Amino acid sequence: MEKLKINIACGIIDILASFFYFFSLFLIGTFTGAIGASDGTEVLSQMLLIFSIIAIVMHFVSFFQSKKVHIRLVGSILGLIGHGIYLLSGAYFGWLAMIFTIISSVFLFKDNHYSVL
Repeated sequence: MEKLKINIACGIIDILASFFYFFSLFLIGTFTGAIGASDGTEVLSQMLLIFSIIAIVMHFVSFFQSKKVHIRLVGSILGLIGHGIYLLSGAYFGWLAMIFTIISSVFLFKDNHYSVL
């Protein structure tokens, strides 16, 4: 069976997101501590939140398309959880969002089909 292109795209987005979420705490914290709350920090944090919203939408599409062709949904669900954690908590739990997105990308690239009785 062939892989869904949306799952491959979501896997790539998850790998990028894991780097962004890991470094977001250091970048936002460093900029805020060094120069105070500035517009640069606000723009960076808002861009990361918009990125997580786009990733959540992509994972919803991946979830429903995978369900339609009987591909395991673990990767899409973990991606939704990881990006949702970052969306709700920001950089404070960036490490937890990073863990979920790494595991999600592994399952999305694996793309296991299951049988329906």
